Order: sequence, then structure tokens, then C-alpha cells
Amino acid sequence: MPECVEPCSLAGEFTAALARQQQLAERREEIVTRLHDEVERLRRGEFDMALDLVRHSLIRLHDQILRQAEHVTGPLDVDELRALLTALADEAADTVARTGVQRYVPRPGEAFDMASQRPVGRVAAEGPEADRTVARVVAAGFVQGERVVRKADVVVSRWEPDTP
Repeated sequence: MPECVEPCSLAGEFTAALARQQQLAERREEIVTRLHDEVERLRRGEFDMALDLVRHSLIRLHDQILRQAEHVTGPLDVDELRALLTALADEAADTVARTGVQRYVPRPGEAFDMASQRPVGRVAAEGPEADRTVARVVAAGFVQGERVVRKADVVVSRWEPDTP
């Protein structure tokens, strides 16, 4: 009988140690689940904060448009309408700027850059020095630091010498 006491005792200790390990594993799982839920809650909060910035900026743009509309008392001539729409476009660009994205407008005559500009048209260049330069900007681009969010739409000058 003394021979059975030692194996039975070892089996009991082993069973108790196994139960403790199971409890620790369950506790770790609870902690991991709680941390995961907390990380997801923080992510949603950061996302909501970023969206709030855009929401508030768009609300300000909305208010600006309504304020401009209140000042319209009659038909607008072309210059007045152009000035009004330009002011609204500037306000929209300011709204986007509050999110860290800046408007980028290439200058006519600067070299065409495929990385930040998208060709949407082509015109004849006045000379070889104007080949592959920006002739006209159709739509501004937007950048965030070095990252191009949207390429500027440009018309590109191309030199094609007369060939006999």
C-alpha cells in the first residue's frame, strides 16, 4: 500500500497543477479579450474624432454657402458669379486643408510631372522649350506632405516640329 500513496499523491498534484494552468489560461484569455475590446473602442474614438473634424468643416462650408446665398438680391453677372463660386471653392479647399491635405496648383509653363499631374488634354507648344510643359490647369491637385491624394488635371504642351 505505501507504493500506491506516492503515485496517487503525484497524480493529485498533477491534477491540481493542471487545474491552475487552466485557470491561468482562462484569465489570460479574459485579459486579451478585454484589451482587444479596449483597442477597438480607442480606434473607433480616433476615427470618430477624425470624422468630426471633417463634419465640422463641412458644416462650416454649408453655413458659408447659405450666408453667400442670403446676399444674392438679384441676377448675378458673370464676374460676380465667378467670384462667388471661387470663394466657395476656396472655402472647400480650406475645409480639406484642415484635414492635413493641401491644394496643389501647377503653374503654366512648369515641366509636366507624371507623379503629381494627370494629362487631360494636349495643345501645340510654341517652341521646343515649351515641350512637355503645363499649358493650362483644368483642376487642382491635392497633396498630403509627399503623398499625392489627387493629381492635378492639366493640359500639356507638345512640340511637334514641321516635318516635310
